[in-house]
Amino acid sequence: MVKLRRSTGRGEYSRSLGQVGRFVLSHKALVAGVWVAVAVVLAVLFPQLETVVRQQSVDPIPKGVPSFQALDRMGEAFDEKGAKTTVFVAMEDPAGLTEPARQRYDDLVVRLRADRDDVQAVRDLLADPITARQALSEDGKAWYLPVGVSGSLGGPTAAHAVESIRETAAEVFTGTSTTVHVTGPTATFSDQIVTAEKDLVVITIATVVLIAIILLIVYRSVFTALLPLLVIGISLAVARGVMSALGELGMPVSQFTVAFMTVILLGAGVDYSVFVISRYHERLRQGAAASDALIDATATIGRVILASASTVALAFLAMVFGQLSVFATLGPACAVAILIGFLATVTLLPPVLLWAARWGWGAPRKDLTRRYWNRIAVLVVRRPAPLLAVSLVGLTILSVTALGIQITYDDRDGQPTTTDSNEGYALLNRHFPQDITIAEFVVVDSPTDLRTTNGLADLDQMAARIAQIPGVTRVVGVTRPTGAKLEQAQLSWQNGQIGDRVAGSVGEGQARKGDLEQLRSGADQLADGLEQLDIQIRTNLTPLAGILNQVTTIGAEIGQYQPLLQTLTAAAPQLDQAAQNAPQLAALAEQSSAAIATITSVLPLLDNSALCTQLPQCSTLRQQARDLAALRDSGFFTQITTLSTQLAQMDTPLTAVTNQLNATVATLETTLGTIGAQDLPTKLAQLQTGVSQLAAGSRTLAEGVSALVDSNLQQLAGMATLAAQLQTTARETRGSDSATGFYLPKDAFADQQFADVARQFISPDGHTVRYAVQTSFDPYSADAMRLASTIATVANDAKPNTTLTDSTVSVAGFPAINADLQRLLTNDFRLLALATLAIVGIILIILLRSLVAPIYLLGTVVLNYTAALGIGVLIFQHILHTDIAWPVPLLAFIEPSWVWWRP
Repeated sequence: MVKLRRSTGRGEYSRSLGQVGRFVLSHKALVAGVWVAVAVVLAVLFPQLETVVRQQSVDPIPKGVPSFQALDRMGEAFDEKGAKTTVFVAMEDPAGLTEPARQRYDDLVVRLRADRDDVQAVRDLLADPITARQALSEDGKAWYLPVGVSGSLGGPTAAHAVESIRETAAEVFTGTSTTVHVTGPTATFSDQIVTAEKDLVVITIATVVLIAIILLIVYRSVFTALLPLLVIGISLAVARGVMSALGELGMPVSQFTVAFMTVILLGAGVDYSVFVISRYHERLRQGAAASDALIDATATIGRVILASASTVALAFLAMVFGQLSVFATLGPACAVAILIGFLATVTLLPPVLLWAARWGWGAPRKDLTRRYWNRIAVLVVRRPAPLLAVSLVGLTILSVTALGIQITYDDRDGQPTTTDSNEGYALLNRHFPQDITIAEFVVVDSPTDLRTTNGLADLDQMAARIAQIPGVTRVVGVTRPTGAKLEQAQLSWQNGQIGDRVAGSVGEGQARKGDLEQLRSGADQLADGLEQLDIQIRTNLTPLAGILNQVTTIGAEIGQYQPLLQTLTAAAPQLDQAAQNAPQLAALAEQSSAAIATITSVLPLLDNSALCTQLPQCSTLRQQARDLAALRDSGFFTQITTLSTQLAQMDTPLTAVTNQLNATVATLETTLGTIGAQDLPTKLAQLQTGVSQLAAGSRTLAEGVSALVDSNLQQLAGMATLAAQLQTTARETRGSDSATGFYLPKDAFADQQFADVARQFISPDGHTVRYAVQTSFDPYSADAMRLASTIATVANDAKPNTTLTDSTVSVAGFPAINADLQRLLTNDFRLLALATLAIVGIILIILLRSLVAPIYLLGTVVLNYTAALGIGVLIFQHILHTDIAWPVPLLAFIEPSWVWWRP
């Protein structure tokens, strides 16, 4: 047991740490053996920390951010699994997409689809003629295949899937002239992890060498320069083992854990070791024994180191409240590293220094800089105000410079251009529009089907507003498949078509003015003709009305002649017989006339004879003679002679005539009966009335036709004016995206060609619609992130009073992801900065038992921090032309060297 002596009268002396120093110095071998044993046991029991990180690494960005949710909704609506972890297999061949290359490509598609573990979806764009134009470059020498992989963006599962796809693609195209790379943001994250692991080795070696050189210059002793590195190496091995064990037990870790924990231990471990060694050397120069000097250094500087380690560890632990997983997982790991570094400094370093002292190693060299630092101290004491002013001016200028800091979220710049993802970007950029694989979408989720005329019009109005945002170069969607509004759906185009057709109709109408005039003339002629017809009917049919009224009387009179007709019919045969004897009858008539003439010659004798008067027979004969004379004188016998002559001249027998007469009379009776039954007089009166009405109507029609012709001529003139206005409107609004209007009927989806294009932008149920937005900004830039926020704002402002009122509008894509990252980073910085300042302030108040000094110290730390950022801006942005990586500002604030006073 080494007998040790404790310094007294020192306010900064810690009894507890002094006892720790005595114990470790008294059990040097045990303490050193425990450290080495712990490092070895942890290394044997648990896998390498890098392995644990790959297997259990958490997502660097929370899954619940709006951009991820938008990607998830879009992927589900369009059945595109792995939407937020899509990689692009980029292929290039100087010979183009030849048949052998196409066969290899098809084989790649088949093999990737068979990989159920790493691949969620394969979008074979070349298989569809509609999308083939999108996936094949214009020169035909490059093409790409989107593949949705398992896992999440930046997660280990996605990284493993990327490597698997790369191996498959390399196997498929081995031995061909086709170059193949796997790229995209997911592949970039994967390459970043691999690059970080490789760079960490180089950075660690370079840091160790640089620290060793600095320590060698300061201490001018190889052992003293290497001793802190030895302690840091052992503490780093233990810290890695502890973190590996905690990771295996479920503590969240990320790909940043290894790198930052190593850097933290290197920085803090060197600081803590230098402080202890410096106090140790100081006490040795004062004549103290090596053991006493080490106990004093542990008890005094140990307090400072403990305060610093506690402050930094608590600040790191506060990072668990950060929303970004990268900080939430990094904080505990760094806190563990800081505490292990502190324990190694106060327990492992003193025994090693004491062991070295027995061999004469580690002794202090002559102090060559004391005079310099004394002069500096005297100057500060004598001229505090001017030096403070100069310091404040310099720090303020640097702090103001920090306001121009440009934060980069482009992980591509953080890795060499030779990584597979960066070479893939370069390949695509040679043949396709810039950053085609980093697509950005406006996603509209609606509770109703948007495939309606109003829905499509409102969607296009929203797209038109987005297209007018500065920086937006093209908006592609269902209403504008080529990035421009559908020509046929533009009201200006439709107005032009209507105007052209109306103008054509007007021209045809003007050409047919003569036909209209002929129509007017024809209508007038028709009216005149019907008026004449009415007059003639009234003039000519009035007598007919009287005749028709007599039809019944005539029928009755004909009936009265039926007996006579029957008698005539009965006598007809005798008359026909008489006609045959007509010559004899004429001779007899003449003879009878002559005989009567002879008889009448004796009448005078008989008249004068009294005897005749007395004789009744004579009187009778005389009377009969007179009758015969009268008959002859009446021309009876002459008529008989004439009749006989006429009978002799008849060609048709009287019997046939009577038969015809009977038939005619029968027909006449039937006809008159029919006429009488139909009440023809009444119908004739109706005919006259109808013709009169027709004549009056035709006149009205003629007047109407004339008015119609005049109206048509006026309408032609109006249509000509309307056509000119529509054509002028179409011509003046052509090419405008705000004044053309939009109309697309719902049945447009019945067109197969339109439906094939539309299914890329509208979900099968019509409730989700997306627009691809192309911009002129680098998708990783701050301008792109601001633009993503602007797009979201403009799209949501287009919702009120439309069919999109109840819709959810969000922006999906890498700029939106970076915008969420920026928002979360800002929130975390604000939260963790306040937490760190509060933790440091409380510890300072406890240590210094003062309120003013902690405020001064905190102000000094903050000013130094902003000035350090200003130096970074000057060097990296203005000299090296490289922006500051996004984690740097927060990590630089959380892990300064929180050492404020020197005992």
